[in-house]
Amino acid sequence: MFVNTPWADSVIDWKAMNLEPTCFTFRSYSFEPQKKRVRFLYEIEFKGKKPLKFTETILLPSVPKAVPKELLYKVLESVHLMLGISYYKLYCPKKVTLPYALTEEQAIFWTTVYKKGLGEFAYRNKLDPRKFAKFPFKRGAGQTGAARLRRVAVDFERKDRGLLGIGGGKDSIVAGELMKKAGKVFDAFLVETERPSFVAVNVIKTMKVGSLTLERRLDPKIFEEHEGAYNGHIPISGVFAFLGLLAAVLYDYRYVIVGNEHSSNFGNVRYKGVEINHQWSKSAEFEGLLQNYTRKFLTPDVTYFSLLRPFYEIRITEMFTHYPQYFGVFTSCNRNFKIHETRLRPGWCCECAKCVFVFTMLSAFLDKKTLVKIFGKDLYADAALKPMFKDLMGEGKMKPFDCVGTFEEMRVAYQNVHVHKIDLGNVFKTVQAPTVPVPFRLLGMNTVLILGYGKEGKATHEFLKARYPELKVGIADQSTDVNYLKKQEEFDFVIKTPGIPKNKVTRPYITATNLFFAERKNFTVGVTGSKGKSTTASLIYHLLRAGGKKARLMGNIGKPMLSSLLEKEEADRETRLRRGDISVLELSSYQLDDIEYSPDIAVVTNLFPEHMTYHDGLENYYHAKSRIVSFAKSGDFFVYNPHLAQLKQWQTRAKKIPFTTKLPLRDSEIPLLGEHNRDNVRAAVTVARLLGVSDTAIKKGILTFKALPHRLEEVGTFKKIHFYDDAISTTPESTIMALKALKKVDTIFLGGEDRGYKFDELEKMLRKMKVRNIVLFPETGARMLKSRAGFTVLETRSMESAVRFAYKNTAPGKICLLSCASPSYSLWTNFEEKGEQFQKLVRSLT
Repeated sequence: MFVNTPWADSVIDWKAMNLEPTCFTFRSYSFEPQKKRVRFLYEIEFKGKKPLKFTETILLPSVPKAVPKELLYKVLESVHLMLGISYYKLYCPKKVTLPYALTEEQAIFWTTVYKKGLGEFAYRNKLDPRKFAKFPFKRGAGQTGAARLRRVAVDFERKDRGLLGIGGGKDSIVAGELMKKAGKVFDAFLVETERPSFVAVNVIKTMKVGSLTLERRLDPKIFEEHEGAYNGHIPISGVFAFLGLLAAVLYDYRYVIVGNEHSSNFGNVRYKGVEINHQWSKSAEFEGLLQNYTRKFLTPDVTYFSLLRPFYEIRITEMFTHYPQYFGVFTSCNRNFKIHETRLRPGWCCECAKCVFVFTMLSAFLDKKTLVKIFGKDLYADAALKPMFKDLMGEGKMKPFDCVGTFEEMRVAYQNVHVHKIDLGNVFKTVQAPTVPVPFRLLGMNTVLILGYGKEGKATHEFLKARYPELKVGIADQSTDVNYLKKQEEFDFVIKTPGIPKNKVTRPYITATNLFFAERKNFTVGVTGSKGKSTTASLIYHLLRAGGKKARLMGNIGKPMLSSLLEKEEADRETRLRRGDISVLELSSYQLDDIEYSPDIAVVTNLFPEHMTYHDGLENYYHAKSRIVSFAKSGDFFVYNPHLAQLKQWQTRAKKIPFTTKLPLRDSEIPLLGEHNRDNVRAAVTVARLLGVSDTAIKKGILTFKALPHRLEEVGTFKKIHFYDDAISTTPESTIMALKALKKVDTIFLGGEDRGYKFDELEKMLRKMKVRNIVLFPETGARMLKSRAGFTVLETRSMESAVRFAYKNTAPGKICLLSCASPSYSLWTNFEEKGEQFQKLVRSLT
């Protein structure tokens, strides 16, 4: 028989019953598309008894479209494992066997899902969740041959539309209305188990959207009496999540969307060293694990997420009250969703914790008459519910095992009604929700702060006004308010400029770079590197234009990316962003630090220490750079400098292509100075060829390309001295490159903001190149040289004094080079200001 009581006196004594479960086996599955069904087979083996066999069937709404076999296998295997939890929990054998091999990472995922998903089940049946079966794996599984293909995610482009899970409660209603308001394309998703879901069907009718339904047919034997079997809660949201992924793959959807809230992250009780959370499969932890599993082992083209993850339950309730058309059709009472109970209308038992919680939440925003009409009675007036209210407010033994929110928001709602004074605390604030894809992250927000209001911030402002006109937008910039960072606390959400480190952002945020990638429809080439990214990006753009391609230059150089998304159809055909255009983007480490997309072609010019203060260390800086290829797909390209072994080790799904060594012209014909610039040319040529530009056009483009300002820019010859402006060189490595490129440097200007760089190699190069005269600017100038022997040195804060020194000491026919090996900010706003001042004084003092 079933152990029906949740508080059994002891763990079942299998030996005394001569009934010992030994193994749970995932037998097999069969996919029968023409019959519109999938069947999953399971078996529980016993010592001393015949095995129990189960078959669960999923009925499909129509014959599905073709799916790559390797992806179909992966998804069906995963659904097989997830559905099995309903049968495993009958006896919880300590061993499971599988018909296919898992990697260690996959096995850990499934062991976690069973252990935490069955947490409440274990608590009620006095079982130790730590002793549930661990999923087996084979070391090296999937590393070679056909097996390897089964363990590598498959790209499978889906339509930009979503499946929204509808259960009949207020959360999925709010999610649907937010999606409709934002113009997002979606259909309702419904899983019917043994009976029609009339509540959900009525909600879908009220929402006026299309729907897709899967029917789940559990094996009838699961409802029979089995000697010694356990009974209890399973992570049903996890089951629906995997069925949603199956539906998205079979029927061409990009997103599987649910309405789970931040409040679901909070557990009920600790037991056997494990936090027991009735809502674990609704939590951000499960969502993050599932997203990672899907991206790595299924496909990166389908994403499961909760649209309402940034919000507490009480704030979602407030949103719900703006849609009174649902008051008569929704219900959150769990008794409406029991398998063998059919209700034609929504009902509220007015006895369970879920009813009490939802009643309290709604009471903070609705008048008593409306509230009583929804529930049929005033739950505050029911003295028998007083202990339940105390449990929900944290004054009882434990948080009830129901899908309810936190103690804090319960108290806030209750006080609003009974004390008429709310201390909002944190429950109306939003929380960071990285599992929400970028295109959906602003939905439900009321206020947004633009943090940093330079060129990009202004473009962001225009974008928000055009796309989210109802948002209240604020601006905070250090140029107008020294305490600008404190302004964040007044807003739901922040869009930060790249120059502000993410550790200074205290509210949920996103970047303009991610907003652009989320909406872009065209092909992108992203260029990064410690140095040379501006030159390389500009040259790629120039070569593409020379080859007749429609291209534009954006990012750190050129126009802000977001502004391109707002250009009207009547804009110039050469600059309009539309499908078919190629966007060439210069991407700094600041922009890459929190990027969530990869360009179609990623280019890395070089890599050496820089921006370590911003990134809090070299390792973080290199990690930020590597993110340019972290989200690549198998059809993307990674064009890299082959001289850097580190780049070869970066993990990416993109095809790796080193810079070409064969150029359509001789090195001596290249107008750019230095070996580092020849590398930049090689990178640009590699990209141009990938995009179909002919060598004839490439050669013409290289010969007509002009160096960018302040990058080994020849200022001119005055008093027989050749002056070069290389103000862009703000690291010792880049200054060494400049010295190698010019070779006849007699005077050099060095020094600037101190970011901890080491200058030993630079000093050796100065001596090797026989540089005689050195100007040292603060702050690094004071420690630039270990010995000044053999050098004529001027320490100064004045560019004018430095230029006069150069005119006085530089030998005729030699070079004076501005290339400071340090950032400019100790004396100048940026390297452009420094270079322009240098050029102006060189000309005026002659």
